[in-house]
Amino acid sequence: MGIILGYLCVICFILLAVKAITHRCHLTKIDRTLMKIHKPVSAAMLLLSVVHLIAVIPVLKNRAWFVNVSGIIIIVLILVLIALCHMMKKREKRMQWHRIMTVILLIGVAVHMVVYFVDFAEYQNKISSIEIDNVDLSQIADGSYEGEYDAGYIYAKVRVEVKDGKIESVTLLEHRNERGKPAEIITDDILEQQKIDVDAVSGATNSSKVIQKAVENAIRHVK
Repeated sequence: MGIILGYLCVICFILLAVKAITHRCHLTKIDRTLMKIHKPVSAAMLLLSVVHLIAVIPVLKNRAWFVNVSGIIIIVLILVLIALCHMMKKREKRMQWHRIMTVILLIGVAVHMVVYFVDFAEYQNKISSIEIDNVDLSQIADGSYEGEYDAGYIYAKVRVEVKDGKIESVTLLEHRNERGKPAEIITDDILEQQKIDVDAVSGATNSSKVIQKAVENAIRHVK
């Protein structure tokens, strides 16, 4: 959705740039046609911005702070742009500020997309580097152990009960994810098979790895 929003911003910028040329060249018909196209595209951009903001609210805590900040700046810029369009009466001045704010908005969208992709790449690298090792449960003293693992977009915290060299229970205390909730049943597989390195839940591989690593960290007493 964010990528589509970026494309709409680019389209608005191109329309305004061409419109500036047609206006200076007194190409009235083309100028009016571009304005007719610009209005629904701008409305779509505004609507999509609101939908995108609502959609990402539940996962904001999974995002890096610079991704959230750049996204907030974009929303503010859009609101300022809309306010300027309605507050300024003089057409020439309004169009001048419209172009300036559109350029700033385009830069803001570009920065937001770059920092998002950099952050997402770091998350993928962290996921791919996860190695799950089984623990010799016979060497683990009886007790209750808590462990966690934070991969950025996915976080899991668990409590593992060990007794007589066996895993008595695995309780998922916290699981921050986006589409990985099905992975939560992996705790049952760990308990049933009495090992950490079990098959990942289909369609939720990343969350499966994070939960497994949290279990391993708990048993190994890794903070």
